[in-house]
Amino acid sequence: MLVGMVLIIAGALVQTKLSSYFIFFGSQFNGAAIFLIVIGVIIFVVAFFGCLGAYTENHCMLMAFSVLLGIVFILEVAAAIAAFVFNRKLKDLVRQGMLDSIPKYDDDTEAQQVWNKTQTTLKCCGSSNYTDWQKSARYAATSSVPSSCCKDQTVPDCGTNLSGHPDTIYEHGCADTVIDWSIGNVGIIGGVAAGVAFIQIIGIVLACCLGFAIRKDYSPI
Repeated sequence: MLVGMVLIIAGALVQTKLSSYFIFFGSQFNGAAIFLIVIGVIIFVVAFFGCLGAYTENHCMLMAFSVLLGIVFILEVAAAIAAFVFNRKLKDLVRQGMLDSIPKYDDDTEAQQVWNKTQTTLKCCGSSNYTDWQKSARYAATSSVPSSCCKDQTVPDCGTNLSGHPDTIYEHGCADTVIDWSIGNVGIIGGVAAGVAFIQIIGIVLACCLGFAIRKDYSPI
């Protein structure tokens, strides 16, 4: 049950931490967080089933618990492989996702909020650099960038009429920082999954041993 609670909490934390950046990642990360929560709930229910079987010394319930836990383990292994493959594509995915979201900034409130928060928090501008904002019709027309790119946002029109070598804005892009941050979170998910999988193997072995012991004790002489 404790393992299930850990997965539910881990999934909720990932969902909360990444919710502000889903516009960059698409649905992939959202699905990973939901998967952790669902697996956590399943393990919690299955663990209750196993505890009940151990308490009542029911051989069938313990065997069913082992089989269900084994199925969950297989799902986790499949998810870990998918996460590894996805992690290799993460850099291109984030860069392209950020570039694709820039044109949406003109009339999409969510895109505006995400980009403004990202650039202000990470002290960066655009995906690769500040020139990415030329993909926005609004800013391309005036050779400017959002005020969230400015080093000092209290300066009026700090992101407008940029030319040459601008020193009022952050010139480096946000993609590398977001990618590093994302890889760190994928690593957390992988670490939690590996720890849970190890505990599950022990649980399956112990449940089988207990089940066979109960069956032996209650077998007719």
